[in-house]
Amino acid sequence: MIRGIYTAAMGMLLDISKLDAASNNLANVESAGYKKDRLAFRAYHEREIYVLPNKRQPIGTLAYSAVLDHVYPDFSQGTVQYTGNLLDLAIEGEGFFAVERNGEIFYTRAGNFKLDAEGFLVNADGLRVLDINNQPIRFENGYSIDEQGYVRNSLNQPVTRIAVYSFENVRYLRKFGYTLFQPTQESGEPFAAENFRILPGYVELSNVNAVREMVTLIEAQRHFEIAQKAVIVQDELVAKLISQVGTLR
Repeated sequence: MIRGIYTAAMGMLLDISKLDAASNNLANVESAGYKKDRLAFRAYHEREIYVLPNKRQPIGTLAYSAVLDHVYPDFSQGTVQYTGNLLDLAIEGEGFFAVERNGEIFYTRAGNFKLDAEGFLVNADGLRVLDINNQPIRFENGYSIDEQGYVRNSLNQPVTRIAVYSFENVRYLRKFGYTLFQPTQESGEPFAAENFRILPGYVELSNVNAVREMVTLIEAQRHFEIAQKAVIVQDELVAKLISQVGTLR
């Protein structure tokens, strides 16, 4: 009976995690380059089940509960939208732009770029976009960017190239804020991406499906309420059992 309370309570904790993730995804549905959060769960405290107590061959396992293992970003391609601003860049295919702040490098799919007061190409938060030599890119009049990421001057000569990096396992990138990522030991170190095309004048929107996230919110909320009622019922049964045991002589 106590196990029932524990199992229902663990289910409520998972529902809270689902509600948090779905709410965060919905809050960023309009954020360029945002990648929705997904949850990975794992069984906890599994126990083998037997037909009879003395049988040696188990018929399966029973998990007392499930726990949140980790939250990971979904890097499926978001919709690409035309803006007309040639400083806006969208990556079609794999890869991330590299941006830098105070010597620290981050990686992002958000290509809503602009020029700062010094003429450097920066993202929406003012982080400078890096080239293939990990140097900030200063724009001059007449500069343009082609689909391979080359920055060209007014004579159509390549001046530098915007860096586009990939990782061995993007699932294990650590999210920093909403649209920035950093490598981890599991993701591997960045390397030059190959299977991509840069679209000047476009931005990649978030890959959040608002309808699906709303459905997830409703389902998690309803499951939470059911599990909560189960805890209350189990608690009342335990209280009743204790009171009855106390009357036994």
